[in-house]
Amino acid sequence: MHFVHAQAIERSASEVFAFISDPENLPRWNYYVIGCMKLDAGPARVGSSYRLVRKSDTRVFSVTELKQDQRLVIRFRAPTPPLEIRLTVESTGSGTRLTDEWELGGIAGFVGGFAGAPIKRAVVENLGKLKELLETGRTQLQDGRVERYVSAI
Repeated sequence: MHFVHAQAIERSASEVFAFISDPENLPRWNYYVIGCMKLDAGPARVGSSYRLVRKSDTRVFSVTELKQDQRLVIRFRAPTPPLEIRLTVESTGSGTRLTDEWELGGIAGFVGGFAGAPIKRAVVENLGKLKELLETGRTQLQDGRVERYVSAI
């Protein structure tokens, strides 16, 4: 299963990238994520690992690509199905275009192709929450949590 969604955000590319390149911010814009914790010391870099706690399970992923103000790629580790998420940030002059690309492989990707619509819908909703949080400083997630954001840039 492969899909791509883009979201325009009226913030600078460096500000959007600073926020999304810290995976510990995931619970602030993805309602299905309860927590995300870095498993190693130091700043985020290629090879950094994180424990992602979702409503239904816990997964571990690693940063496989990190280009400052441009691109973050994460890959989930086994035994979960092969999943890679690529987040790309591009300046539009007046704001930023964030592209969120998912690649789910193996049998899960095949099966996910049939059940992909709910996943795609959730990704679009979550990107809308990210936009709202970064642009207005506040969002209410689908599960009722209220998140706030103050720009550090």
